[in-house]
Amino acid sequence: MKKSFVFACFGAFCAVGAWSVSAAEGVVTADVLNIRTQPDLKSAVAVKLDKGFKVEVLGESGDFVEIAIPVTAPVYISAVYLNEGKTTAPLKMYTAGSTAAASYGVLPKGSEVKMLEIDRYGWAKIEPPAGIKLYAAKRYVAVTPDAAKPEAKVEEKKDVKPETKPEAKVEEKKDVKPEAKAEAAAVMTAATEKALADIGVDLQKGTAVTVTGTLLKLENTTVPILQFVLMRNGTHEYYLCSDRFQLASYGAAPVTIRGRSFRVPSWRVPVLYIESVTPVKAGK
Repeated sequence: MKKSFVFACFGAFCAVGAWSVSAAEGVVTADVLNIRTQPDLKSAVAVKLDKGFKVEVLGESGDFVEIAIPVTAPVYISAVYLNEGKTTAPLKMYTAGSTAAASYGVLPKGSEVKMLEIDRYGWAKIEPPAGIKLYAAKRYVAVTPDAAKPEAKVEEKKDVKPETKPEAKVEEKKDVKPEAKAEAAAVMTAATEKALADIGVDLQKGTAVTVTGTLLKLENTTVPILQFVLMRNGTHEYYLCSDRFQLASYGAAPVTIRGRSFRVPSWRVPVLYIESVTPVKAGK
């Protein structure tokens, strides 16, 4: 079994052993059963299932059964690369909100996700996407024999059209709208340009960034154009510069900001000129 997956391949027939894809229902018989990322007792545990929990059995791999990811399994991705429920870059999915956690594989750019919550470190917990496969010890899963379906029948259903439709839709949207929006927003007033130049900013050396965090108003500031900072992981990540957005209206809720980052001589924290602000919505 491959460690990572690509959504474009999810509809293909990939069963191993006695059952075909989506062929059987299984029931957990152990009091608590470890569900792992690979068919190996040394692999990471993604989720624990209680006795009686029903799973979708996809096939066999040695002493393990391959199952569809349960709805209770935790899946985390970086919220920085989410915009209106879609990924803006290929993202690794983790079993916990940390890059040190085990990975389920890669979520392609343009994938639609349902966000359940977001923590203060910028990790978004999402509903498990279809296509992720996990593994359970075979002897602790009772499979319902009469749920099996002929392989040819399943293969025919899986190849009919679920693949090309969603992929074409997502790519078309991501290639058209966000770029047009960014171009329209990249206008800085002459007054803002002068104010940034006065503190030593080289406007020719901006770096495009997309970042998610929370806003904090500066009570005392010696630079009038810098009224807010973006907080991430408990620290001031950027001084925020905006001549078109009322940042106070966003409150303390997480937001995703796109813009250009500039270094200021002798400053530890860079300045981020805001081109767009999007509130982060937890689930829909």
